[in-house]
Amino acid sequence: MAIQIPLVSLSQPAQLRRTAVLTWLELPRVIVVGLVWVALALPVLTGFFGAPWALVALAALPSCLYATGLVRFASILSRGERPVIRDAFRVDIVLGLSIDLGVFATSALLAGGRAMIIPGVLLAALLLLVVPFALAYGAVRSRTGMSAWRGGFVLVAYRPGTALTLLALNCIAGFIVIASLGALGVFIPCYLFVFACAIVTGQLDEIDHRSGTR
Repeated sequence: MAIQIPLVSLSQPAQLRRTAVLTWLELPRVIVVGLVWVALALPVLTGFFGAPWALVALAALPSCLYATGLVRFASILSRGERPVIRDAFRVDIVLGLSIDLGVFATSALLAGGRAMIIPGVLLAALLLLVVPFALAYGAVRSRTGMSAWRGGFVLVAYRPGTALTLLALNCIAGFIVIASLGALGVFIPCYLFVFACAIVTGQLDEIDHRSGTR
């Protein structure tokens, strides 16, 4: 049964609590799609063992593609509806490839010596801010490719404080996953995607209300 709560009226702490409830109610499915995420993300860890940056960026491609499907699964959860596992495999190839291209460019800059460090860090920061919103916008509004990117940039510009909050949560979540030796990696990515989709839905409702389209 769907949990009908007006997302735009909820504060971020309330959204976090609601997200926890929604993901817990569908925990078996969340764990299954989370296991796939962990399996696809493991090759990226070769970067910690001195693997060439180009190899690491290439290894990130499957997880970038899968992220576009996982966030679709999460967007269904964020509406209080029941997703099915195959929803996580409805990937957006263009968006996933473009995200990996950003990872590739960032890795190249960071590996390009002292002169390229600052551009590399700036590009990495931009990706970390925009990618979650591009993914969530694409899933919530059924947009793909460059349209999802445009929506992500607009939402980050609309509420930069919210973008920074989500970035901070993602960083904290990364440390938690590492501290758990990857065990919580089967739950936390989907949880954060559900939260991101709920936040994006609330922002879009607010924009639509202000523009008079609803």
